Amino acid sequence: MHTAETAEQDLERHLERIARDGYTIVRDAVAPDLTVRLRDTIRRLERELGVEPRNTAAEGKATRRLYNLLAKDPVFAEMPAYPSILPLVERLLDRGCLLSGMTAIDIGPGEDPQPLHGDDIVMSKHLRRPHAPMMVTTMWALTDFTPENGGTWCVPGSHVWPQTPGDPDAPRDLDIRMLAMSAGSVMVFHGSLWHGGGANTTQDKWRCGVNVQYCPGFVRQQQNPYLGIPREVAARLPDRVLELLATDSTRESWATSTGGARARWPSANASRRQPIVMPSAAAPRATAVADARR
Repeated sequence: MHTAETAEQDLERHLERIARDGYTIVRDAVAPDLTVRLRDTIRRLERELGVEPRNTAAEGKATRRLYNLLAKDPVFAEMPAYPSILPLVERLLDRGCLLSGMTAIDIGPGEDPQPLHGDDIVMSKHLRRPHAPMMVTTMWALTDFTPENGGTWCVPGSHVWPQTPGDPDAPRDLDIRMLAMSAGSVMVFHGSLWHGGGANTTQDKWRCGVNVQYCPGFVRQQQNPYLGIPREVAARLPDRVLELLATDSTRESWATSTGGARARWPSANASRRQPIVMPSAAAPRATAVADARR
């Protein structure tokens, strides 16, 4: 019987693994039916939107990527506040954390290994490493991840190193771990962990996963929800997801006041050339990701 006490014990074990290794894997975290719906929706969107590999070092030559998922289908709204994952993220950051972005990553046959990197590389250029997590990434496996089909590879313990992979004094003799996890499992890791997508050496197997990334409330999100998510889509989002999208200074008014976020969200037809008035006068203006509406 899974009680609140055993749930807390499981949470503590995952936190201990992240503190030691920089990551943990929550096995069978996602309901099987949701795993299937997410995978099938991504594959449908890839066909409908004509998604093709971008042929860059970071994005790959045989990898299909979809950004800004909340704007693309209602099923993705089930991911950010998922009950088996968000409590772990909140313990690593706090309840005031924000959803930084959601990206589907479908690695195809013939893909090369992605260069090792940390997801908080921008922050690590300005903060002395090691530092508290400025990014927490959750990688949802929607197909089985294996060493052969592009399963994530990482360097355990690298989140506490003072170097990033590109530093001149970065270690070269690395203990690289090739991760395997079944569909429905989720890898949760500290943003400073050295990691990357693995090579896909199979003939016909695609490895599909989704990055759901979070940051502290004072950090700018990678994917700007105010410009990337249409007002009519925001109107249907659950309150906790809206909280994860709002800035800290506006969270209460957006989520709980009369009209809430549904009344304050910028119009989908608003011109990109016009300034968007945020609920807080102190809230900074931000630019949209390049393909926010694609």
